Amino acid sequence: MASPLPLDYFGLLHRCEQCGTCSSACPLTDVDGFHIRRLLRHVELGFIDEIAATPMAWRCTVCARCETACPNGVPILDIVRRLRMMAPAEHVPQEPVPCVAACPARIDVPGYLRLIAQGEPTKAYALILDSAPFPGVLGRLCPRPCEPACLRAQVNQPVGICALKRYAADNAGALPADALAVEPDTGRKLAIIGAGPAGLTAAFYLRRKGHSVTVLEARSRAGGMMRYAIPRYRLPEDVLEREIHQVLSLGIALETNQALGVDFSLADLRDRGFEAVMLATGLQQSKRIDLEGTPHEDVSWGLDFLFAIGAGDEIEVKERVLIVGGGDVAVDAALSALRLGAREVTMACLESRDEMPAHPREIEQALAEGVRLMTSWGPRRVLADNGRVSGVDLVRCVSVFDPEGRFRPTFGDEQTTVSADQVILAIGQTSDLSVASDARSLRVRDGLIVADERSGKTDIGSVFAGGEIATGPGALIAAIAEGKKVAAAIDAQLGGDGVVERAGGERATNRLSDAYACYDGQRQRGFADRQRHEPPLLSVAERKQAFREVERALDAAAAIEEAKRCLQCDLERHPERLIRRQETGACSSSR
Repeated sequence: MASPLPLDYFGLLHRCEQCGTCSSACPLTDVDGFHIRRLLRHVELGFIDEIAATPMAWRCTVCARCETACPNGVPILDIVRRLRMMAPAEHVPQEPVPCVAACPARIDVPGYLRLIAQGEPTKAYALILDSAPFPGVLGRLCPRPCEPACLRAQVNQPVGICALKRYAADNAGALPADALAVEPDTGRKLAIIGAGPAGLTAAFYLRRKGHSVTVLEARSRAGGMMRYAIPRYRLPEDVLEREIHQVLSLGIALETNQALGVDFSLADLRDRGFEAVMLATGLQQSKRIDLEGTPHEDVSWGLDFLFAIGAGDEIEVKERVLIVGGGDVAVDAALSALRLGAREVTMACLESRDEMPAHPREIEQALAEGVRLMTSWGPRRVLADNGRVSGVDLVRCVSVFDPEGRFRPTFGDEQTTVSADQVILAIGQTSDLSVASDARSLRVRDGLIVADERSGKTDIGSVFAGGEIATGPGALIAAIAEGKKVAAAIDAQLGGDGVVERAGGERATNRLSDAYACYDGQRQRGFADRQRHEPPLLSVAERKQAFREVERALDAAAAIEEAKRCLQCDLERHPERLIRRQETGACSSSR
């Protein structure tokens, strides 16, 4: 195996005194077999091929803390990269970098962070659009599966990927022409039933491919759960309106107040010449249980409560509100009740704190705003006194899931009563399967339409299903990924190549060839110790005054600095490019 390590590296390695300073500084020492001092010793003794033939060098995050700590200036990172260049194919990571692999929509995270670091939020926004048509919405609502996967967390804290997505969306100017360009008309027509995140995502990508797209929506406005179930303190209406308008501006026809099975049928769509249909009606009904005392005007269901707020209805809440449930809908109902004037709000749920399905950030916000949380309690009955709700009897839940992990709560003998004037039951979501009754060939299982996992195709060859109607409850980013998946399958069925994403022109070149911050294969001093920039929050007192957005945006300086914390793992997969930049003097050293 030819060594890419030049002879002078051995001279540099003789500076190493085996003092162990680098290993002490490394956040990964002895993790998964990575140990800097042992690696350097192997190289100095000439065992280069042997060490390169192990996966050791690929376990390094290349954060440069070791180089900063080294008293003798040993070029440790360059040695690691050159060992990577010698690695056999089986040791070179083939999967996407961790943050991208964790994202259901496979957004090019390192690419758009690099553009933000270069002061190019518009290009960053356009790059995100290649994978997801709602960057501004996602920058506020995404549960951030990418951040726990971020390798920067092994150094100190993960990069604020979601906050930076929002920064790009909020600061983007006029987009480059190719970002929203529509390919030549194919002459093929399709219909999408449901203008929620999955349906609008599919419409966006299919229209860009040149197909004629009509979206039929049962409500009076597009947006689905984004509009009607997400409170404005999490998602301001102007952000949602802007991005929905951007999708529809491609030439997508929107027909509102059109409900399948009421205003039209699948047969009607065939008669109108639609060659493919996507069902994306979501789970827009509250799951209900037969609970004593529930038929009462002061007992409501979680989604119904949020939908009424989202529709702009006049909502009156009582002084003491009890929310039953532990998911995001329950948290949103609790915080909305506070904003509507409730004096005391309590959440009771079957799950323990660690088991609650709501995102931990949302739970923390509810506690910060004064919501009382009662975990491991289930409702037994709603109490009434003189025709008014007076409270709820609760019973202790000793376990939520059976040994196989199935939802099967069991209860103990302990009971308690919570006083309340109003009860909101937010115990889950379910689908309106009247869409399936329109076509008997559509199979239904566990309340969901049965569709192929890879394509969304149903038993009716021209009918596809995507989003929560096919997969069950999930996050917004999962619905977007579903919409894109189904769009690719429909495009292929209509004669396309089945590729709906495109990395446009100049944006694509930024991903590997134009790095930032003198990224010449070195790191700036102190890079590893840069701390995460957290977005500012409204004070608790300010939050309760109205439905003002709680989390604010990073300013430009903080966003750029946060983006520069990224380890740029995609570049590290190509060490030969970094070394070439350094050796050709592409950027002067910043150390």
